[in-house]
Amino acid sequence: MKNQPKPFVFVLMPFDEALNDTYKFGIKGAAEDAGAYAERLDEQIFNEGMLDRIFNQINKADVIVADMTGRNPNVFYEVGYAHALGKYVILLTQSVKDIPFDLQHQQHLVYDGSISKLKEMLSSKIKWALEQESPKKRQNEFLSLRIFEVEVPANGDGEVPLIGGSIRRRDEYFTLPIYIRNESSRPVTPITHAYLFLESDSEVVPASYTTQQTITNAGTPHSKETKKVIPHQLQAFDTLAFENDGVLTQQVRIPISFEALPPGAIEDRQIGLMFRENVQDMQQRRFKLRVHTQDNIFEYTFDLCIDISLSV
Repeated sequence: MKNQPKPFVFVLMPFDEALNDTYKFGIKGAAEDAGAYAERLDEQIFNEGMLDRIFNQINKADVIVADMTGRNPNVFYEVGYAHALGKYVILLTQSVKDIPFDLQHQQHLVYDGSISKLKEMLSSKIKWALEQESPKKRQNEFLSLRIFEVEVPANGDGEVPLIGGSIRRRDEYFTLPIYIRNESSRPVTPITHAYLFLESDSEVVPASYTTQQTITNAGTPHSKETKKVIPHQLQAFDTLAFENDGVLTQQVRIPISFEALPPGAIEDRQIGLMFRENVQDMQQRRFKLRVHTQDNIFEYTFDLCIDISLSV
């Protein structure tokens, strides 16, 4: 648990010097007391547009804190976006008059300009919000997986599908296209790790590649540049004893990760593969893709059979 990332509180408020102490000592201090960390946009380094970054951080955040003091229209707009995503938003204000009419039914903390009062009230509110959000995320997150045009059931919920294909040469690097979709009504926390489990004697193994460049007849009008993709096998580890089913005994880290996925979002990636040396053909083999978000683990089991009858 010590290595778990702290929950993230994204802060929406006017960039006003008069509110700097409110932010630094009141809001950030309250987040620290609650075991979280708070940031607002002007503390971050980013390349995308400002509005895109704000949307990205609202998606990513565990809890939103919004100071409505001064009735800033940008803050109102951002709060509306956070509510549309189903985020838990804690509204703050120095005066209840700053809360718009259509948000007055929402709970809000009125701190009357007192930073110590704000810190005390907000800390307990953030703690409570994080307790509510964590189980909600675990219950609501769901990712579907498609390989080519084949749906692969999650967590053993359905028959194991067979994925088929063919390649031209048995010594080439090839890829398995995957499509991951957020089927939830809420954003899914970032995907941090992905693993492929396989049989120890599988003819096909996870791979990466390097590119070798060759120039023939250099310096002449007939010079020619060729590039060759050279695959190499990714490092495999023995499956841990408590999850070794006697079939999928090898585990390989796959270089796949995503930022937080909004509802309905689809991301595609490629799993690199290669045949082991001196392999003549491939039996139907079982594989399992495991995807880790910050709050959940999803597993997708499928069979794979690659035809190398066309190889030379």
